[in-house]
Amino acid sequence: MDEKENSTEVFFDILIKNEVVMETAPLDEQKEYILPDDDYDFHAYRILLLIRKCGIINEPFFSHFTIYGRGKFSFFDFLIRYPFYLKRVIEIEKKPKLLDNLKLRSFETERALSPMIKYIRGPWDHRYDGIFNYMVSKGLIKVEFTNFNKSKKAMCLTLTELGIQISEQIIKEEPIWVDRMDIINAIFPKNATNERIDDYIRKHFPSLMLGIEGE
Repeated sequence: MDEKENSTEVFFDILIKNEVVMETAPLDEQKEYILPDDDYDFHAYRILLLIRKCGIINEPFFSHFTIYGRGKFSFFDFLIRYPFYLKRVIEIEKKPKLLDNLKLRSFETERALSPMIKYIRGPWDHRYDGIFNYMVSKGLIKVEFTNFNKSKKAMCLTLTELGIQISEQIIKEEPIWVDRMDIINAIFPKNATNERIDDYIRKHFPSLMLGIEGE
């Protein structure tokens, strides 16, 4: 037995002889800490509000609030998660009065709530598929690839009745997010197509698109 193994054995012998017990809370009292970025409830909370505020009702295609377009949804969510980019959009559009409602806090200029990756047509979160499945399983949204007008189809995120009820409660709890989503609505029409959002990202934020360098 070498010196290292011997010292380890002596150490554990001392613990045993002195009846040393690790202070560990019972399992039912232990708390599991989850980072916000890994908490699907956190994402669902924000996405419900986004669909309610930036979604549109367009009968007969959908009678509940819906955001249609994979790229449009992810870009709008990106602007909420990275509000300093929303500030840049306001500046690009030369609408300084909207800055009053942005209420950008100092820490929000330094880091984002959670990371998103470059995607073919803009930012995307690799967790979205899991988050959407979670929200569908909870009866909060429907996710379909379907018509949003007579001739075009897209990924559609639609609130259920339960999703609407909960989103209305969130509106009361999150005035800053509500104001920021109203800014998005003031800049981008609710019936904006994926193509329009793609063009906007390509023109003003090309570094967010996969395979494009610089801005």
